[in-house]
Amino acid sequence: MPYPKKSAAAVLNEYKQPLEVREIDVPELEPDAMIVEVEASTMCGTDVHIHQGEYASAGLSKLPLVMGHEIVGRIAVLGKDRRTDALGRPLQEGDLVAWSYAWCGRCFWCTISKQPTACANARMYGWGSADQFPHLTGGFSEYAYVMPLCDVVKVPENLDPALAASSTCAFRTIVHGYEKIGKIETIDTVVIQGSGPVGLYALAFAIQSGARQTICIGAPASRLELAGRWGANHTFDIGETDVSERRERVLELTEGRGADLVVECSGAGAAFVEGMNLIRRGGRYLILGQADPNPVEISGTYFNLRQLTVAGTMSADISHYYRALQFLSDHQEKFPFHELLGNKYGLSGVNDALESMKAMREVKPVIIPSMQG
Repeated sequence: MPYPKKSAAAVLNEYKQPLEVREIDVPELEPDAMIVEVEASTMCGTDVHIHQGEYASAGLSKLPLVMGHEIVGRIAVLGKDRRTDALGRPLQEGDLVAWSYAWCGRCFWCTISKQPTACANARMYGWGSADQFPHLTGGFSEYAYVMPLCDVVKVPENLDPALAASSTCAFRTIVHGYEKIGKIETIDTVVIQGSGPVGLYALAFAIQSGARQTICIGAPASRLELAGRWGANHTFDIGETDVSERRERVLELTEGRGADLVVECSGAGAAFVEGMNLIRRGGRYLILGQADPNPVEISGTYFNLRQLTVAGTMSADISHYYRALQFLSDHQEKFPFHELLGNKYGLSGVNDALESMKAMREVKPVIIPSMQG
């Protein structure tokens, strides 16, 4: 296709204010880069927090920015030195792809500890300033620029692009987290804290991994109904039960021991303390969602006397993207993943989508930049 000169994009110019749709110049292409036409970008709860300016003081989000970090797109222009995806499969214009953040490949975390998600110089999508090259680093845009240091994988042909996009934040982080915390055994009781997209995807992974029973704690009731349809054995509504009641129920369901594995997906500081009290002695706690900067009080002796294993993760490398996409592709007949997806909006509807997300009317609105309205 002809090289695009301009890209319409929904740009956040001021925190807490509506995004503005405007045109951004498409930069010249580096040899190892590519331009993709965004097929779908799903909205994440983090987008609401970015819009409210909650990450600005830490320097994580920078205005003006093209929001959207859950993205898949079709290759529009391929750099002359970019020929294959991360699995060595040939790439060509028209291929539907997902891509990782850009890890520097030179820092301690990239080279020595082999932890690229802790990269000291990472370039992320949906967070950076549109004034900074390459400008088009968000999904709420007609086109996105895939940087040379981004790893790329093809999206399975049987996956809806919107569903594929939804895996590029929540689910790839979950795959990374489960890899870190260790295998789920067939005798394990797994408690999932949170019934949003992260919690529901974590639930599906635990069920498919062979957990003996799964318990989902969250709200509102409509999302817990989703969890039940996905296969959760038990659901506890935080609006109808208190912390002590939920702990008592978990103990009843585990012969007084507590859960073998608790997976925190809620983001609330109070959930962290509650989760620590749901784990059996010698159990494990995987923290995926904590976003509350306020400290919580818990004794350090709790960790060693109860012999707990605790792990936290964020983001993912390309291996986790690949595994997440394959999981959705392989198991979409078993789990009704599409129930996560909300209404479809064009770029001019991004502000409506944000409001719907904020009000919890939708789990995951879908932005289709090529769509009118």
